[in-house]
Amino acid sequence: MNRNHRMSKKDKLNWLADIADGLRPLDARASKIVLRLLDDPDAMVRAEAVSCLWHTADPMWIEELLSKAQRDPDLDVRTRALSTLGHYIVDAEIELFNDLENEERALSDGDIQRVVDFLFETAQNPLLSVDERRYAIEALAFLDDPEVDEMIDWAYAQSDPRYRASALFAMGRSGNLRWTDLVLAELHSANREVQYEAVRAAGELGLQEATEILIRLVRGRGVDKALRLRAILSLGEAGDDRAYPVLEELCHARDREVREAAREAAEEWLMSTMAEHLDLDQEDDVFLEVENPALNSYVRNMWDNVLGTFSLN
Repeated sequence: MNRNHRMSKKDKLNWLADIADGLRPLDARASKIVLRLLDDPDAMVRAEAVSCLWHTADPMWIEELLSKAQRDPDLDVRTRALSTLGHYIVDAEIELFNDLENEERALSDGDIQRVVDFLFETAQNPLLSVDERRYAIEALAFLDDPEVDEMIDWAYAQSDPRYRASALFAMGRSGNLRWTDLVLAELHSANREVQYEAVRAAGELGLQEATEILIRLVRGRGVDKALRLRAILSLGEAGDDRAYPVLEELCHARDREVREAAREAAEEWLMSTMAEHLDLDQEDDVFLEVENPALNSYVRNMWDNVLGTFSLN
């Protein structure tokens, strides 16, 4: 791979996909190769190289991502770079939440301010494409800031459904319940992308009021598969008691993707429900001493029969 200029496009994409999927580490050697491939003549290779940076918070990549977001000739590369920059905001917020000292933080205040300023400028620039502006808004959604809330409201008010979809995405990521009514209303949207993002937001916001419509989407015939899978995950995130029997039923579905989504959602449901009902600071094994009888039955159903509920066959 050190002679990446001799590799075929397919080889480059496969190698980069392994990095993006976590099958290869983004170590020093891989970083040098990714850096070169960020300037590959092929836009698909450059886009996949950007995707390799999705899970890293190393400040060394900020300049590269800013450059790709501003100057790359391909729109897909630019929007991927914008989305990836949002993860720096996430990591900075996590560091603040953990109350780390300045010397313990991977990102400096200056690094974060550069990213935030650039994303604000992009989101507010009327000369840029809709996709660039909306992906910048999505990236900013992780930031707890009144100006971001105003920007989300602005995007939702636009006639272009792409803006509205991104606004709903941002509503969910913000964790702010002020948008509950809007999210619930858009669960019935005729626009598929808008409805999908509303379903996602309902889960991320933990809206138990959305449980009935989510169950209908999960069980409905003719429902788009991607929407159905997202509704399954949102059922687990919302944590309503009505959701678990449905998720358990879906763990036996014929479709492998449905079974896997249901398993993930059931695990998420269990953890969120136990967090509500139990004192997680106690030293006792919470899986063995659940006081709520209903939760006891759920725990047995999930873990006792490894060839039943969670069978992947």
